[in-house]
Order: sequence, then C-alpha cells, then structure tokens
Amino acid sequence: MAKAPKKASALLPKPKDKGYTKGKLIAHLAAAVTASGVGDVSKKQIASTLDELANVLFQYAPVGAVLPGLGKLVLRTIPAKPARTIISFGKEIKVSAKPKSQKLVFRFSKDAKSKFAK
Repeated sequence: MAKAPKKASALLPKPKDKGYTKGKLIAHLAAAVTASGVGDVSKKQIASTLDELANVLFQYAPVGAVLPGLGKLVLRTIPAKPARTIISFGKEIKVSAKPKSQKLVFRFSKDAKSKFAK
C-alpha cells in the first residue's frame, strides 16, 4: 500500500525556519502537484524538472529568459573601466584598470512586485 502524500499546506515554512532549502522546495512542489489531482509525482521527478528549468534559464540568459508571472533573467555586460590616478589624503594612488565583465541579473515583473507592495 502506498504512503499517503503530505498535504501541501503542511510543508509551508514556519516562522522559526531559517530558510527555504532546495529539499523543502522539492517536497512542497511534489506534495502540491500530487494534491492538485494531476497524478502522483515523485520528488525525483520534481528535482529533475527544477534542474532542467535551471539549465534552460542559464542557456537563454544572454537573450533574456522569462519566467511567466515572476520575471526575467538577463546577462548584463559591464563595460571596462580605464586605469586612472586619484589623489587621496594628499598622495597620488594609481588605480588599475578593470576588465569588461558580465553578471546575471533577475528583474521581477510588475505583477510580482505588486504582491509584495505594502
């Protein structure tokens, strides 16, 4: 006989919890999908789905990967900064050049921001 899945509401974070870990997210999603009547979904299936979602987001980040209802992941290019000499406390200090770099930026959608507006 199969074990009855936990209710999704029972897995919601409690005030004393320190953070929302990957394991908690996987357990919560598995319970929520199973409880919604779609079918029995295991934690392994949810974990592989999340891994594939992360791979797709990073693959499409240079052109902008969209998560509907949440926001957009974008790879932003930071231009190079030239070397210069500054004067600090009466002494000249040479500041070396910084090369061009890139960083990942997540921009939340207006709908997502409005859910946290006070």
